[in-house]
Amino acid sequence: MKNRLIMTSMEDSVFLYAPEKLHEAFQQIKSDTCSPGDILTALARGIDKARKHFRTGTYSIPEFLLAIDAYREGVNLMKHHLFGKQPKEAGDEQKPHIVIGVVEGDVHDMGKNIVSAVMEACGYRVLDMGNNVPNDLFLDALTTTNAGVLALSCMMSTPMDNMKGLIGMVKKLFPKTAVIVGGAPFDANLALRIGADGYAESAIAIPEETRKLLPLSTV
Repeated sequence: MKNRLIMTSMEDSVFLYAPEKLHEAFQQIKSDTCSPGDILTALARGIDKARKHFRTGTYSIPEFLLAIDAYREGVNLMKHHLFGKQPKEAGDEQKPHIVIGVVEGDVHDMGKNIVSAVMEACGYRVLDMGNNVPNDLFLDALTTTNAGVLALSCMMSTPMDNMKGLIGMVKKLFPKTAVIVGGAPFDANLALRIGADGYAESAIAIPEETRKLLPLSTV
């Protein structure tokens, strides 16, 4: 019951963009009674509520961005406070490396920013390329990092052909790198049709999808 109330407090803290209340909530829980999945679910409920208010015009863009900041603060607290992790840990170089970004032709990166924060909290080394990223920069990043996973996002259908072309190049040049896609235009069938190895419907789904695909890589 106590943890349920704390999870509700976390949800409300994100929705109301009140990171100080997140700190208070984390002080009340213990890692042996609350899993990362519980926390991510609570934080995601808060950001989903904020997103609905943004879509209906109840929230302004600055308010929604503040809610995203509160979400990311919660993810960072989970990583650095609740589970006693530091930004740099011994053995970091052995952790799976992920390259993530929004493909060229699209500048919408709110969803990508959330996914990036979640993946970092789950212990992956994340290279966030940003938005409107040219294909050659993605390929350069894969060469530099030898990443096991490339996570691609777009929120519009117009960059879809470009994304499909990029996936084709990755398959040819980096056959052991798994590609995950996500964003508004996608479902699992479309992801497969453009050549992706996996599809993440939400930030909550991507850690498990990544774990399933990492055996494809050399990481």
